[in-house]
Amino acid sequence: MNTNQKQFLYRLYFVTFLLIIFGVCIAYKIFDIQYIKGDKYRSLAKEKSIQNFNIVPKRGNIYSDDGSVLAFSTTSYDIYFDAVTVKEKIFLKNIDRLSYELSKLLGEHKEKYKNSLIEAKKLNKRYHLVVKDISLNKLNEIKKMPLFQLGGIKGGLIIEKNISRQYPLNKIAERTIGYEKKNQENNYYGVGLEHAFGEILRGKDGSQLMQKISNGKWRPLTNSSQIQPKPGKNIYTNINIEMQDIAHHSLLKQLENFEADHGSVVIMETETGAIKAISNLARTSEGKYYERLNYAVGESHEPGSTFKLMSMMAALEDGIIHPSTLVDTKNGELIFYGDKVRDSKEGGYGKISAREVFKFSSNTGIVDIITSGYSEHPEKFSERLFNMGLNQTLGISIMGEGKPKIPHPEDKNWNGLSLPWMAYGYGVSLTPIQILSYYNAIANNGELLKPLFVKTNGVDKIVLNPSICSKETLAYLKDMLEGVVNENGGTAYNIKTDKYKIAGKTGTCQVDYNTNNVQYISTFVGYFPADKPKYSCIVVIHKPDKKKGYYGNVVAAPVFKTISDKIFSSIPQLKNILKWNQLKNTQNEFNSVPINIIESDFKKIKGKNFFEILPILENLGYSVEHIGEGLIVKDYKVEQLTKNKKIIIELS
Repeated sequence: MNTNQKQFLYRLYFVTFLLIIFGVCIAYKIFDIQYIKGDKYRSLAKEKSIQNFNIVPKRGNIYSDDGSVLAFSTTSYDIYFDAVTVKEKIFLKNIDRLSYELSKLLGEHKEKYKNSLIEAKKLNKRYHLVVKDISLNKLNEIKKMPLFQLGGIKGGLIIEKNISRQYPLNKIAERTIGYEKKNQENNYYGVGLEHAFGEILRGKDGSQLMQKISNGKWRPLTNSSQIQPKPGKNIYTNINIEMQDIAHHSLLKQLENFEADHGSVVIMETETGAIKAISNLARTSEGKYYERLNYAVGESHEPGSTFKLMSMMAALEDGIIHPSTLVDTKNGELIFYGDKVRDSKEGGYGKISAREVFKFSSNTGIVDIITSGYSEHPEKFSERLFNMGLNQTLGISIMGEGKPKIPHPEDKNWNGLSLPWMAYGYGVSLTPIQILSYYNAIANNGELLKPLFVKTNGVDKIVLNPSICSKETLAYLKDMLEGVVNENGGTAYNIKTDKYKIAGKTGTCQVDYNTNNVQYISTFVGYFPADKPKYSCIVVIHKPDKKKGYYGNVVAAPVFKTISDKIFSSIPQLKNILKWNQLKNTQNEFNSVPINIIESDFKKIKGKNFFEILPILENLGYSVEHIGEGLIVKDYKVEQLTKNKKIIIELS
């Protein structure tokens, strides 16, 4: 054997030896992966390609007081096709029938679906969209279709569930209904009812095993350990949709008229504290209004003259004054340490009764009452206010309630101006809903109630203070509040109505008063009908255009009147409350309608008070219905029915 052959053989042996060593290494590695470290690598692979995902449950609905939906979750489904897992033979066997069924259900031509699915199969697409946003009913139909009925592996069917939140009122009460989201740390945050009652509404997550297929997409896998999500529970609010609509649009119109910065309205049911409507609107740079913040709940501000109710309550309770006590308004100006307290009427009101101080909203009058009565012991005034509970939050369910501020002589910043300034609503701080709650307590015979946004089983009301003042003081204050609206000279006489009585108080508070551009907060707060209160309401409008007006009776009170008129007209039980009172009040006028009226004289009822002629028509055997607003009969229509007679009265 020559040298060349030997060299060749040596090389061959060497290569063979290397291949053997390499093969042994590969065999060992395979053995190592498969048997020694197999569990570890299989676990890693599973973590990368198969994972458990949370299944978000359907969120509970939010309902209004009559069962109308304020917020609800809709579930829709997206259908995808996994072309890789479906065998060619099965695909070809079912494609025609599947395309036909899809066409019949979804409305598109069958060739569109057929060509689309064939293209997906040709390209081995793993996540080919078939249809988006279908209902559960359509999903169930699709699951029965040829090919798809074979399931996720054999049939390539992929189903994605989508849950979205819907708000039928759109922007109305948007901030009160609110929202809830999760942050990066997986913690919930939000505002309004959605967040306040989030634990009830959320439900409980389920879990689903998912497999990663391509392009970051995951497909559900059927497994015995799948946990179905538990749907959230519904909540039932006290919000009345009709009142909410009235409050929203009444506020919006006035904000636009006065080009105000922002405002809020709250309507409360007197006997229960139930919040029937709440609206908060703020102006954008373009002059549009939207629900930016829940001002009624969260914005504390100086209440101005609406606080005179609390000052008067304290003075009456402590025996400092009687409603008939004469008070000198000092020519409309008082000076404390160089700062002036002025009345809106130049020259003041002279010497007037304490009741008139309230009726005219005299700043100097109320300041004189409080400083004269409490200057030696100012702590008694603060403690009387504390005793009412004014320094405490109401503990309402919606988060973000502003904290009240009621100064006390022990405070570090108390000074000689604190007491006189407090008397007419400066230096103190309350939110609109806190102010309203105390006016509602007057309407509710002294019982201070917690504002309730949501109905709770077995709980009609939550009493915070069974009596904020004595019955005697209560009677005086009710009389004063009625005088503000119903007597000539009262600051809200411009909203007096003959249909029913309103009781309340105006407020015109300066803001930015330490600058050269003083602005105003215009307020009216009260209740109606005053002789049997059903609802209380507050209207607060911030920074109206001063050139157009800024007094509480000009800016805020008309909104209250619009709201109370519409509620009175649209809610039958309010009319029924006053029906017999009005009949009694007009009894002396019955002579204007002949008692012996006969059917041929029906023309005589035009122009008469509806409550005058109602019993006469009923005595004649007529079933009486009425349409329109007002008390005066505009027209009528008689209908002869099979068993009875009906007359429809049109009011104006």
